[in-house]
Amino acid sequence: MLYLFAILLTNLHLIYHQATSKLDLFPLNNIRAYTTPENPGEAAMSFLSMGFPVLALLSGYQVLVLIACLELAIILIGEIYTWWTPYFFGPRFAMQKNWSELHRRLFSKTIFILPNRKGNPAPNLEHLILHGLTFASLIACVACYAAW
Repeated sequence: MLYLFAILLTNLHLIYHQATSKLDLFPLNNIRAYTTPENPGEAAMSFLSMGFPVLALLSGYQVLVLIACLELAIILIGEIYTWWTPYFFGPRFAMQKNWSELHRRLFSKTIFILPNRKGNPAPNLEHLILHGLTFASLIACVACYAAW
């Protein structure tokens, strides 16, 4: 049952990200604000990285599931650094130098549920859901690996 739950979560993680990267779901996302090179590149790269845990679980090889766990942990760390560091400590701590401008252009018209923190760029609802799915996929993969 844990195995099926992990496959379900990793597939949901992959499908959610691909849908929010390719479909105009405004005001959840604002892909119409992306430039042509930004969107396909992100969707393709994320398809590979978020699709690997699905394939690893389906393969039945324990070592691939371990690699998937590490990959999901790296993705989650990247999400935390990209979104939560600027939210708590300000945009000067963002991975990208122009994070405030990018955030304003790409996300300012989307749904936000977190309180304003001194005008710092906040994760929008689209990314809160994504971060939750990344975390849940990681926990499910680790549990699956541990139960092997």
